[in-house]
Amino acid sequence: MKITEIDTDGKVLLPMGLRHKLDLNEGDMLAVDQLGDGTIILKKPAKKNSTKRR
Repeated sequence: MKITEIDTDGKVLLPMGLRHKLDLNEGDMLAVDQLGDGTIILKKPAKKNSTKRR
């Protein structure tokens, strides 16, 4: 487990290895949730299908 810090803007830096492993890139959206025990969950939402029907 890695330890990271919250900056003055409330931002959390995810370790580079984790970002690469999970294919997280600048601008990606993350869903944030909290469990009853205080555990924070970050989840990358499934990509929406951008194809349009004609």
